[in-house]
Amino acid sequence: MNELPDSKHDYLVRQLRYRLQRQGMLELDAWLSPLQDALEKNHPKVIEAVEYLLSCEAPELLAMQTGKQKIPEELKPWLNF
Repeated sequence: MNELPDSKHDYLVRQLRYRLQRQGMLELDAWLSPLQDALEKNHPKVIEAVEYLLSCEAPELLAMQTGKQKIPEELKPWLNF
């Protein structure tokens, strides 16, 4: 992930936090909620992984939630894997 100016970085993190809570399915919102804490760490690899995760469609996320599809390694500590 490229280094972003502080204001753009803060905006990206706020945008990701918002999107984590609005996946359209309560199950996904609950499963993804620990990533709010992950974003607080401001680790570029974690932010990049959350960004990737949020680019996935609901069926892909559900497959990740149930272990049928892999999730990024950086997110495993927060998603109970």
